[in-house]
Amino acid sequence: MNSEHQKGYDIYALGDSAVTIEFGKNIHPEINDQVIARLKQFEEKPIKGIIDLIPSYHSLTLCFDLSTIAKQKMGLNSLIDLVKSYLEEPIKLQHNSSKLHEIPVIYGGKNGMDLLRVSQEKGISPKEVIRLHAEPTYRVYMLGFIPGFAYLGELHQALSMPRKSIPQPMIPGSIGIAGLQTGIYPSFSPGGWNIIGHTDYPLLKDDMPMLQAGDRVKFIPQNQV
Repeated sequence: MNSEHQKGYDIYALGDSAVTIEFGKNIHPEINDQVIARLKQFEEKPIKGIIDLIPSYHSLTLCFDLSTIAKQKMGLNSLIDLVKSYLEEPIKLQHNSSKLHEIPVIYGGKNGMDLLRVSQEKGISPKEVIRLHAEPTYRVYMLGFIPGFAYLGELHQALSMPRKSIPQPMIPGSIGIAGLQTGIYPSFSPGGWNIIGHTDYPLLKDDMPMLQAGDRVKFIPQNQV
């Protein structure tokens, strides 16, 4: 781990109850390292009135309770100044020191219904689709759009696929690809990603996500197609 100062950011209000810190414009591990490091900083030294912290690929949003902030005789500008003072403090970046999740996958079949279509559209064999998908060690960049859904990157360029135009019902454990991302649906949900496999790996425990931003994921194929 290295101690580094924040090298650059933009900070702006998001409506009247949130502030967003943007550390870059691209999806990149070093930028996401900054996001996660600052997330931990605000968790360990919380600002009174901040009620939620939402990390993304390259930004961190701080949601606050307006009445609590007002009781401290702080307005939006003074809150932003306080946040800026945090950003001037040195932080420790964690490079590949996070938790590794080895996730077994059954590719294809009824719970991987899009594997053959992806194979046909990309002009490669199903076996090659599996190899390319399972080869990387992925990074959990962020969580959303439903609790426990982890956005993993980056997917091999040869597997880049657009989302489906019409969302379909997903079952827990469905593994999909879209763009340069892959992800696992943790619960029943409509979704537009291309489903190539399924896992029984537990993604939620007591309704809490098992995968966290900054974690790493390695898919382990359990079958041959």
